[in-house]
Amino acid sequence: MSVKDFFVAVVKIFAIYILIEGIIPVISNIIYFNQIDDATFLFGFIGVILLFFAIVYLMLAFAAKIVSFLRLDKGFEATQFDFSKTDSNYIVEIVIAMMGVYLLFTTIPYILQDGYTLLKSNVNSYSFAFKSPEVLKQNLYNNLLYILVGIIILFLRKPIANIFTSKS
Repeated sequence: MSVKDFFVAVVKIFAIYILIEGIIPVISNIIYFNQIDDATFLFGFIGVILLFFAIVYLMLAFAAKIVSFLRLDKGFEATQFDFSKTDSNYIVEIVIAMMGVYLLFTTIPYILQDGYTLLKSNVNSYSFAFKSPEVLKQNLYNNLLYILVGIIILFLRKPIANIFTSKS
């Protein structure tokens, strides 16, 4: 794998990470914004969503040009990274699986904390109230979305890796 190919893969993996970390809050905000009265707020919200997707698309579609523009492949003594007989698709698959595991392990403590707080506030609401139950439920649903996406990424890591690696 050449140095440029390696950094193209890194830029694409970073774009996938940005997509995962950005799409879940966008979905949860769309779910919880039932009523939008101000048209400028609505256009701003749509503009930010479109800008987000445009940035992710540009990172995925023009990863080689980003590497060339930032000169990430310059200054290395070797022209190739030797991963022995490791296929680049396998490396991308490992990184995508690590992202799924990262989503699972960073979200599980928050689910346990919010679930415990929600349960405790329902049982003894006078002496134990950190947040409103609505905020706890919203956090719980948001964290469950992260868990769901993490599980989907783990189960579909091979097809996702095939999308982001070249067949040459």
